[in-house]
Amino acid sequence: MILDRYLIRDAVAAWLAVAVVLLAIMLSTRFAFFLALSAKGDLPPDLLFKVVGLSSLRYLVLLVPVSLLLGVMLSLGRLYKDNEVVALTGCGVGIARFYRPYLLLGGAMALFTGALAFQISPWAARQADYLLKDAKRLVQYTPFEAGRFKAVADGRAVFYTSSISGDGSELGEVLAFVEEDSGTTLVTAKRGEQSIDTETGERRITLREGQRARVTAGQAQVEIADFAALGTRITPPDFIFSSGSRAIQTTAALLASGDAKDRAELHWRIAAPLSALILVLLAVPLAHVGPRQGRYGKLVLGILVYLVYSNLLSLGQAWLAKDSLPPAFGLWWVHALFLAFAGALIWRRRRV
Repeated sequence: MILDRYLIRDAVAAWLAVAVVLLAIMLSTRFAFFLALSAKGDLPPDLLFKVVGLSSLRYLVLLVPVSLLLGVMLSLGRLYKDNEVVALTGCGVGIARFYRPYLLLGGAMALFTGALAFQISPWAARQADYLLKDAKRLVQYTPFEAGRFKAVADGRAVFYTSSISGDGSELGEVLAFVEEDSGTTLVTAKRGEQSIDTETGERRITLREGQRARVTAGQAQVEIADFAALGTRITPPDFIFSSGSRAIQTTAALLASGDAKDRAELHWRIAAPLSALILVLLAVPLAHVGPRQGRYGKLVLGILVYLVYSNLLSLGQAWLAKDSLPPAFGLWWVHALFLAFAGALIWRRRRV
């Protein structure tokens, strides 16, 4: 048990280091994407980090298997390079003895990945999709951006304000152009105020010290009126969330469906925990480092094996979605192929 704890602790430390680096790289690209959406005004800044955090839960499903493979290989590579494996072998610890702690680690990580794939990741995907679509709806009916003309309601209204206070309640000079079936209205004001209902997104706007010009359809004359205060409300339509993405569907819904694309998504989720366990089996023989071999050279081979594995899974998922494979085949043939490959490597290593 002392040896098991030592090997598991070393492998977990390496896995965490690899997972954090890979997650940081992946999130940096997504953060740049969401930051661009926020800069364009399609995503409120206060939702930026929440959406990025939900995205990190989705990416863990992809990162856990590959980071586990690389973490175990790095850990074992260090043991080989520091001659600790030679010392343990000299003390009567056989190569087969090394598999027990790593299989325990692989089993625990497979359970964790299964929870991510079946429950946490679809929930995070639904939440992120909901926030993005709801934010886009509200942004479409947000009339004011300081120093910019903003079109709302499919371009039927255009608003402009010279400045907005920090809390968004005070407006500078305001210009509004509204096109209706009955005519067109142009409104100017020296200043204004607005309040927002956070639950419904409704805005109550009051313009101060301004003028309104209205042209009625079919009439040549223009109605002009000065006002001390003019109030209006902008109410966005009710939000009904819907999405055709299968990545956000619950696992129960996928199980109940007979659609080929739903089956493909279900097998993809099953593949996540299975691949974590199989990659651990592959990591032990792949991590062997000879006396004059570099510690990091085998990582290239490990990455190549993972790329082939993941690409075959993606190919199998595409075939399942197109009904090019019998449903009974699923993605099991890919797992069986790499399980046989792991068995061959283990048998060869034990013979040596």
